[in-house]
Amino acid sequence: MKKTKAFAIILSVAVVLFFIVRALISGNRIPSESIQNERFPDIFPDYRGITVPVNNAPLNFILKESAKRSVVVLSNAGGSKIILPVKNAKVIIPARKWKRFLSSCAGGEYTVDTYCRDDKNRWIRYKAFTNRVSGDSIDKYIVFRKINAAYILWENMGIYQRNLENFRQTPVLRNENTGKNCMNCHSFCNNDPGKMVIHLRRPPSGTLLYNNGEVKFINSVTKYTMSPFVYPAWHSNGNLIAYSVNLIKQKFPAAGNRSIYVYDIASDIVVYDIEKNQITTCPELSTGNMENLPVWSHDGKYLYYISAPKYNEKVPDTTIKYSLVRISFDAAQNTWGKPDTLLSSRQTGKSISFPEISPDDKYLVFTMSDYGYFTVHARNSDLYMMNLETRESKKLPVNSDDVESYHAWSSDGRWLLFVSKRMDGLYSNVFFSHVDTSGEVSKPFVLPEEDPDFYRVNTTNFNRPVFILDKITIDEDKLVKAAYSNAISAEFDPGVDIDALSGATRIEQDVTKEHTN
Repeated sequence: MKKTKAFAIILSVAVVLFFIVRALISGNRIPSESIQNERFPDIFPDYRGITVPVNNAPLNFILKESAKRSVVVLSNAGGSKIILPVKNAKVIIPARKWKRFLSSCAGGEYTVDTYCRDDKNRWIRYKAFTNRVSGDSIDKYIVFRKINAAYILWENMGIYQRNLENFRQTPVLRNENTGKNCMNCHSFCNNDPGKMVIHLRRPPSGTLLYNNGEVKFINSVTKYTMSPFVYPAWHSNGNLIAYSVNLIKQKFPAAGNRSIYVYDIASDIVVYDIEKNQITTCPELSTGNMENLPVWSHDGKYLYYISAPKYNEKVPDTTIKYSLVRISFDAAQNTWGKPDTLLSSRQTGKSISFPEISPDDKYLVFTMSDYGYFTVHARNSDLYMMNLETRESKKLPVNSDDVESYHAWSSDGRWLLFVSKRMDGLYSNVFFSHVDTSGEVSKPFVLPEEDPDFYRVNTTNFNRPVFILDKITIDEDKLVKAAYSNAISAEFDPGVDIDALSGATRIEQDVTKEHTN
């Protein structure tokens, strides 16, 4: 009797295993017969017809086609192939197989075939799509701020780093450890994770400077500057950081295409010398006009920025428009040239913001919107590219009907990232595009997530993403400890005959009006 029961149990287990194995085998097998459908499969996120880096994380996605069973096949001309069963509508690509497969596709392309079994047990084969695989590797990490989209929940935020070769994300600094203060304006010198600044806006207030293994907390408030440091840009020599100083205000419009309007009533540009712990400026960068958002050329010979006329509360906000300006700089002599307007708001009829220069100094990408400079809240904000040799600019094909902003170049200039709210109109997510040697930009793709359902449930913004070459290694607790240490007060350069609080000196004020528009 016991032997009979044991045999029945063994037989039952064997039958179950047989059907499991058969299901696995059939799920990993390409259907021998199928009916061709002449449209592309509906997938989310849209990873069709894109260019991806050879070291990219797996592009997991959701198959939105209704089916009893589905199979997705990745293949290339060399005969490499990955057969993927679809479970709960999700296509999850094993990391090791994906890495080997992408390597075999480098410099070429791969094809994605999708088979779905319908309610009549027929296999339907959708039109295949093709993705290119660039041999240009992407920088290993990005750093960004995560913040809630709802303004009233802004206090939950942090600076995070994400490995682009996989899905590992770790915190750099979270404000739950710094009294729920506002932290932003993280910046790196030449994409180096060992040279970083982060600013804390509420107590403990100051700038965290992480430089070659040493971390300091800088108090940038002086009696000659209108505010602490705001928007930073490292000089390629690793010793100078240009900053804007801004008197920032906010409005909450009841109508229009902006839920929040962030603007300045005054702004200037200063330069911080790390070795001297000294802030300096010049009359051309601290006028009665509003100079903002500095960025250095990679050869260090020019400082680019935006400029608008002096704020006037009696004129409508829609008239505040910024032009693109640059000024030459001699680091050895610490001398400045004269401002040169590259693109005027009078020419464009729009407002320019967030200039970012390619590592070879050939191209400059910027945003344009109807007015103002804080474009992440402007639905009509689009990305443009200027050829710095010809000064010709064009609207990039990566734009959508919603916000594009906060863009950055990879260290080799072959990849451009930016945030967009195109997925739902509310949350800003990170997108990537390949840029070839002639400045042509590929169709963008969103940052891959291990669970492709992520973008259906995510309730945070990816804010101000930037590329870095490798992982930030300083521990979060060391940054927190530094933030609560005695801040080192920066000094204002006694050799500068200017009061940055009120703008240019009396001698220079009339001379510098011309360059902004």
